[in-house]
Amino acid sequence: MSHDIPTKAQATRARTARATSADGPTVDAPTLYDADILLWSEQQAAVIRALGHRRDLPNDLDIANVAEEIESVGRSELATVKSQIRQILLHQMKLAIEPQSDAVRHWEGEIVTFHSELVDRYAPSMAQRIDIDAIWRSARDSMRRSTRGTQSAAFSAGLPETSPFGLDDLLGERIDPALLAARLQAPPSAPA
Repeated sequence: MSHDIPTKAQATRARTARATSADGPTVDAPTLYDADILLWSEQQAAVIRALGHRRDLPNDLDIANVAEEIESVGRSELATVKSQIRQILLHQMKLAIEPQSDAVRHWEGEIVTFHSELVDRYAPSMAQRIDIDAIWRSARDSMRRSTRGTQSAAFSAGLPETSPFGLDDLLGERIDPALLAARLQAPPSAPA
């Protein structure tokens, strides 16, 4: 799967974006704002900062802070995407560690919900800024702390140092929590 493929929400927003053509009637026209909010916010902030060099603007226009606020919109979306990934990974660990728990259906439902939010908010420019291994280590460390002193401690201590999942595994149209959990339960393959 290519990270450049628009998400479901981006496609919906793009279909509903309206622009006026040279002939006057409105036509569907996707905008960068709709397709990639992170990239849009960075570009708009750069344009606003460039305006700061103009002498014909009012002195009370707070260019630096306006640009920062616009950039923060994109950073906020990126933080949300990273948080959804972390939550998916944590719940996948729970499924792998306690596959017989009464909470399995709840965890699977949570994963599907986190996935939906992830897919809706993900933008192509985020791919290069998401360190899946760093997010994995953070989730793994949380899981190790929460299972310390329990029967699950040995399993969580044995979780790999790097993510067994790539971004593509988490960005598909559908997510299969049981299949992903099975990958965590399976012993690592021997090198060929």
